[in-house]
Amino acid sequence: MKNILAYYYSLHPNEISHKDNKYFFEYMGNNYVFQVYDRPLSDIDSLYKINKKMIEKDILVHEMIVNNENKILTYVNNVPYILMEIYINKDARISLPEICHINNSSISIECDQIIARHDWTSLWEAKNDYFEAQINEIGKKYPNLCNYANYYIGLAENAITYVRNASHIENDTQLCICHKRIKTDDDLFSLYNPINMICDYRMRDICEYIKTSFFNDVDVYTLVTEYFRNNYLTYKEALLFYGRLLYPSYFFDLHDDIVNNNLEESIIEKIIIKADDYEKFLFDVHVFLSQMYNRYIPSVDWIIKRSFV
Repeated sequence: MKNILAYYYSLHPNEISHKDNKYFFEYMGNNYVFQVYDRPLSDIDSLYKINKKMIEKDILVHEMIVNNENKILTYVNNVPYILMEIYINKDARISLPEICHINNSSISIECDQIIARHDWTSLWEAKNDYFEAQINEIGKKYPNLCNYANYYIGLAENAITYVRNASHIENDTQLCICHKRIKTDDDLFSLYNPINMICDYRMRDICEYIKTSFFNDVDVYTLVTEYFRNNYLTYKEALLFYGRLLYPSYFFDLHDDIVNNNLEESIIEKIIIKADDYEKFLFDVHVFLSQMYNRYIPSVDWIIKRSFV
């Protein structure tokens, strides 16, 4: 790897540490990572553009560095890699303020449509169709996954309807730089890594952070109240926030991990056993939003009828 860095970037580190598909090193007082680029090749130009815009706004994202051939990607054994300079403590854990900072600081940055992910209803409908088709193929191998599938498909349908109705409201919404997925145990290296970035509504990141935090026994109701105290969301954005909480990405993500990575099916139980508690959380958030905005917040009838009061 030292030869690659010398030839393509004129960098000559003494030591390189290797973790997963990433090579970390320090050279001339600067910190770098040389990592596998694992997104579609069609995304790279758009990611490079927003990376430069974020750097110009002094957002401490890792800075993509072109090689000596003026190319963003460098191929090693036919595998694309990208070099980036790191400006943050890569091992520190993410937090609510860090997430809000990177979202709010990038609101004015325009993105190419190729990395836009704010058409939630179309994306979720496609996911449901794929998931339903897959159930027929994996039913015998993963019976427990399939037993619970209808519940989460139904919850996804509720989210689709909720977001579709909210989208018709004439109110402002803010797009910003977000992430494909944020998890409660992520570090700042992941948060500030441009390879993970997309363009979406600013509620996306915090909602995914809240959902993964819930299933890791974090007090997520406090996260919700803290978020709304420190960020002004329009009425429409509040509804989109609730619709995103409704969508069970946590189930679909874990399902994909089990099927694609041959993990034990039993790990799905950590989600299943907390289904009732998550419904109660959704009920509490609905009450909170109704009181905060002092206007009608559409409900999901079957959740309200569970009578959590």
